[in-house]
Amino acid sequence: MANLIATPRQWKNKAILVKPEASYGEDATPTGEANWIEARNVTLTPMDVERADRNIELPYMGSSGSVVVSKWAKLSFDVAYAGSGTVGTAPKWGALMLGCGMAETTVADTSVAYNLVSTAFGSVCAYINIDGVLHKLTGGRGDVRCKLTAKGTPMLSFSYDFLYLSPIAGGLPTVTRTGWTIEEGVTSINTLPATLNGVDLAFSDLEWSLGNSISRVDIPGPHREVAIVDRAPQASLMVLAPPIGTFDPFALCEANQVVDLTTTHGTTAGKQLKTDLKVRVANVEYDRIEEMLAYKLTLEPAPVDGNDEVAVANL
Repeated sequence: MANLIATPRQWKNKAILVKPEASYGEDATPTGEANWIEARNVTLTPMDVERADRNIELPYMGSSGSVVVSKWAKLSFDVAYAGSGTVGTAPKWGALMLGCGMAETTVADTSVAYNLVSTAFGSVCAYINIDGVLHKLTGGRGDVRCKLTAKGTPMLSFSYDFLYLSPIAGGLPTVTRTGWTIEEGVTSINTLPATLNGVDLAFSDLEWSLGNSISRVDIPGPHREVAIVDRAPQASLMVLAPPIGTFDPFALCEANQVVDLTTTHGTTAGKQLKTDLKVRVANVEYDRIEEMLAYKLTLEPAPVDGNDEVAVANL
């Protein structure tokens, strides 16, 4: 008697391809040569079903079942927060930002910037092949979180909702890894201080997210869309506590004013990533960094002129 009914597929054998969509919800046909993503910590919900209970009254106990009213898919993963290595060339993860309510602006030989938008949102198409089964996901929109932790790997975490398509058999693609640079750790050499309200501060953790509010719309018309309907960015910062005459976070919190927060990670042109936030200091707590007194600051990114509370640039 055979020991196996069939050879099991392997979770480890997978490839993720992501490409911006020219038209919402249309298959952008990403390729392994141009659109492979150097993803880590991948989570896939291949079918996220919404159902409506039939609620039939019966002369006995038991379920009357339900009907499918909508089908979606979810995909999340991390990528290293590393520049392209060439000034004026977009990082490979740049395409991922376009599905998170950001627009890309390239200045030749100078920079590639990612700024928030409130209309005309982009979307992405993803192919994820898991050991011979291809999941085509279209109409993807979601959120991104950035984390810079001292002596750690700088990371972007993406999470998307997609329109559902039935998976099909398909061989794993040949992928090209060119363009994905090796990340630099968050250290005193590789990362500049966090400058908050004009004061340079040594920090151990900086984290921000766009806080996009996602609505999954499926109504007659037809109108079927993963929509970004609002955002409420969040941020936090852990800094060493200098003399209060040098930096007074309590006064900033009391004033409730919006101030600039900026830092740059990366040592050479083309690999430098500049983060600019406009934030209120919402709360101040004491903490410790290597047993030295620290402030744990809860921050509220807030727009000043509109769509300017979070910005990233590859310099």
